[in-house]
Amino acid sequence: MSVLSPKLEAVRRAPLRTLDAIGAHGLFYARVLTGIPRALRRHPGEIVKLIAELGTGTGALALVGGSIVIVASITFFAGAVAAAQGFESSSSLGVGSLSPLLAAFFTARLSTPLLAGVALSVTLGAATTSQLGAMRISEEIDAIEVMAIPSLPYLATTRVAAGMIVITPLYIFATLGGFLADYLLLVFFYDVGAGNFSHYFFLYLHPMDIVFSYIQVLGMVIVVMLVHTFYGYNAKGGPAGVGEAVGRSVRASLSGVMVVNLLIAMAIYSNFNTFHLGG
Repeated sequence: MSVLSPKLEAVRRAPLRTLDAIGAHGLFYARVLTGIPRALRRHPGEIVKLIAELGTGTGALALVGGSIVIVASITFFAGAVAAAQGFESSSSLGVGSLSPLLAAFFTARLSTPLLAGVALSVTLGAATTSQLGAMRISEEIDAIEVMAIPSLPYLATTRVAAGMIVITPLYIFATLGGFLADYLLLVFFYDVGAGNFSHYFFLYLHPMDIVFSYIQVLGMVIVVMLVHTFYGYNAKGGPAGVGEAVGRSVRASLSGVMVVNLLIAMAIYSNFNTFHLGG
């Protein structure tokens, strides 16, 4: 009985702990988002510095081009996979020349926004958690509070705002990487023909698909930055605790990316269809 009692007590308290965690996350996110006007007004220099840091990275990461190269590389290979699968599938039906339209459809709507969100989680997000976690365990955040500077807008809100701004050039390079992979693979490897590629690719690539995918990525980056700033800002337990916070934040943000991508796609494409295939 003495062995079972702690376990039963833990099971009984699990729903309460879950509600407490949801409340803590919700309150933190609300405070961060409502602090964006203050961060833009009081800390514009910090936001500019963070934009450069998130976009190009620091140290060894900056030598390879930072997050831009990482995100573009991931979407490049994802676009290559979409092009290869589209060509092989369409060729089995005898319509291999139509493979560019499949590449345009899947690259713009599926692979680029989803893979960009995942890449942001493991690059920008993980770096944010580790930075804030290191500041928390070294008592730098407490020192900022002692100097009468609200630490949440200065450290968390500025990073969320910087992520929302830096996502635009990152997404441009991510999209170009996916489209470049489609062109190179289909034209030079599968001999589709440059003219045939241009005709079918741009015939079925609706400009609104690019806009919608950007909206998806913008929603995902907001979730990623909010989740990672929460875990980094509230890290505890020394260096091991920071590592644990990074692991938990990556798992949580990846789940959030999938959910946000699904919800935004359902909200957009259920009422506005840009793909029409007719004879």
